[in-house]
Amino acid sequence: MSAGLARGGSSISSIETVTVLFTDLVGSTGLATRVGPAAAEELRQEHFRLLREAVEAAGGHEVKNVGDGLMVVLQSSSSAVECAVGMQQRLDRRNRRADEQMMVRIGISAGEADHEDDDYFGPPVVEASRLCNAAAGGQILCGELVRMMAREGREFRSAGNLALKGLPEPFPAFEVI
Repeated sequence: MSAGLARGGSSISSIETVTVLFTDLVGSTGLATRVGPAAAEELRQEHFRLLREAVEAAGGHEVKNVGDGLMVVLQSSSSAVECAVGMQQRLDRRNRRADEQMMVRIGISAGEADHEDDDYFGPPVVEASRLCNAAAGGQILCGELVRMMAREGREFRSAGNLALKGLPEPFPAFEVI
């Protein structure tokens, strides 16, 4: 990872090997309908606070807020998996004591990405975004490279070869369990 990334700065343009993580708050539109716009915004901010705690604990860098989710880059696949698990654990703890439940789906991929103006472009970004979209609430999906590079001690199971939008071939996906 470049020094600019570690400082939160931007670079002109470079290619970096990164692990990309996307999150999405499931049912956020319905949430606003059920509880009203002000309460929904409070819940959305609580959700972001919990996710950002996990990002910070894993040493990740929030690239951007994507509406009701985040795009995050991390230095390693192990860090990304631990970040995702930390996100789900924080939400699980919160949901045990809350009236209104919040579920997040997460997608993770790794590879070389173009880094420009504090944003990332390329295959791992597209793959992580599409895996996030394919995941169910509470589920973490990742690509085979992430599974292979993650440290031992974490279990994965095949989620099959998924037809992900924009990818020419079925993508081998794995669920973090």
